Amino acid sequence: MAERFKLVGGVFNLILRDGKVLMELRKNKFDAGLYSLVGGCMEDGETVKQAAVREIKEEVNLEVREDDLKIISVLHRITPAPDSWQSIEFIMATEKFSGNPALMENDVCGDLRWFPLTELPKNISLYAKQAIDNYINNESFSEINF
Repeated sequence: MAERFKLVGGVFNLILRDGKVLMELRKNKFDAGLYSLVGGCMEDGETVKQAAVREIKEEVNLEVREDDLKIISVLHRITPAPDSWQSIEFIMATEKFSGNPALMENDVCGDLRWFPLTELPKNISLYAKQAIDNYINNESFSEINF
């Protein structure tokens, strides 16, 4: 029997404050040089919200409670070659967190900045832009690169 098709599960987080979203400048993989949202792949056995809480802590050292995260959208995405894969990504939003954001993975990200939702950087990843557009437009689902 042929191996079943596999999807990667992911989480991306709109960490919001005063009409601004926290974004990271990626340094690695296919989205190097582009601003993106805090997040990444889910780990085996994690719930969506557990993965979001973990990624936020690992990447920007903020404390977020699962109850303070709201799933606002889902993206179905194919990443570009040569590392191409398909993923289902849950987009979360929160305005409740504790701590001050700090870059914790300097090998992966080179800048951390708050951007007004109406003035996003020109060098933004396609999936981060789509996730933010979904949030603004109250869209619950999008497909990217199909």
